[in-house]
Amino acid sequence: MKKEDLTVPAILAEAVGILLCILYIGLQIFYGINYHVAPYKYICNIVGLVLVYAGLTILSNHPERINRIPAQMCVGKIRIYSLRMLRLIKLIFVVGLMIPCVADVIGRQMQDVYSLIIIGLLLLVTIYYEYKIILTIRKNRDGKN
Repeated sequence: MKKEDLTVPAILAEAVGILLCILYIGLQIFYGINYHVAPYKYICNIVGLVLVYAGLTILSNHPERINRIPAQMCVGKIRIYSLRMLRLIKLIFVVGLMIPCVADVIGRQMQDVYSLIIIGLLLLVTIYYEYKIILTIRKNRDGKN
């Protein structure tokens, strides 16, 4: 990630995301040991989190790959919108995993609609930022002609 991409809100979002990931891993291990869950179940949950988070982090190093545009075109607002979208998706994803994990640990069961709400939030963020990116690309293209 470029140095100029690291603003204070970006650093805070990354820090909160990493702390929530660490807390999620700890809660998964606690839940697995305390409730005698087979190790492969919570290990699969942890590996899933790590793979998705790592994939989104790698993608944030190359935001031009989101829309398959040249790196020269992914500057300014397009880059900012792409990075904001990725950070928000990472944060929603981790928080979306944390809430049912905490509910499991305290003995509560989540409603089925919760998953749909998280998926809806992820789609809403993606559609909003992709719309802004497409508008910016069109504005830049029309401004050059």
